[in-house]
Amino acid sequence: MEIVDKYLCKYKGFYFVQNQTSAENIDSIESFEIQDDDIFIITYPKSGTVWTQNIVSLILYESHRDGTENITLIDRIPWLEYNIFQVDLTSRPSPRVTCSHLPYYLVPKGLRNKRAKIIYVYRNPKDILVSMYHFHKISVTLETPKDFDTFLEKFLAGKVGNSLWLDHIEGWCTHKDDFNILFLSYEEMKKVSWIHVM
Repeated sequence: MEIVDKYLCKYKGFYFVQNQTSAENIDSIESFEIQDDDIFIITYPKSGTVWTQNIVSLILYESHRDGTENITLIDRIPWLEYNIFQVDLTSRPSPRVTCSHLPYYLVPKGLRNKRAKIIYVYRNPKDILVSMYHFHKISVTLETPKDFDTFLEKFLAGKVGNSLWLDHIEGWCTHKDDFNILFLSYEEMKKVSWIHVM
């Protein structure tokens, strides 16, 4: 893994947050054994990841909670590449739900058999930019932006964790036929949830 700066590293053409993953972990993801009922929530950061995790969790566990309401979200739906708590992802009970910000070319090869499900959530990049900017200001693991204009330049150059937004979404859209994938728009999800509240 190439160390880019104090906060970022680069591997296989993709920027990762420093000290949250390793080259060995990313390489092992390629051969991660897929089960037919696996569900992967894949997003670019700040696109509705936690919201989607909660929705999927409620769908899967609401009728038979068994104490899941007392289990943290990261334990219910752990991260594939940022497995900082060293969760044994292979031995999780079915259906296994995992979250990721990975581009299409770094996810497990077994996902291309189209049996496991991918939920890809995307969002307007202007809203992602603003959300990321504010998130960077409060996070201890991310670089605190000098100002919005400087952060905008980094975002547009893809020199932020998880690289360029356009590359991420374009890669998944271009290769959508390789996967069993459902694309959800953050804005549409918001509109539907608002309609149900009324």
